[in-house]
Amino acid sequence: MAGVLLAFIATAGIVIWRRSLGYAEVQRIGALDLERRDLEALRASLERDLRVATSSARIVPAAERRLGLRRATDSQLVTLSRGAGIEPVMDSL
Repeated sequence: MAGVLLAFIATAGIVIWRRSLGYAEVQRIGALDLERRDLEALRASLERDLRVATSSARIVPAAERRLGLRRATDSQLVTLSRGAGIEPVMDSL
């Protein structure tokens, strides 16, 4: 009888120990998930800032101001057309 009682107590202890480990893992996974969501939000914010910083609305005025560049007028633009039957050359490695 004492052996059965001892086996029951040992089994109950193991079950309680395993459940506490599971609860700790759930807490850790929840914290990691929250951190992942925060990092994804930061990434989206940084990508948005990068798009704004590299937009032509920001680059063109900076190029005009810093480099002395100006936009070409329509008469200064030359459009080249590709001749019929000419295929682009692809470099083969």
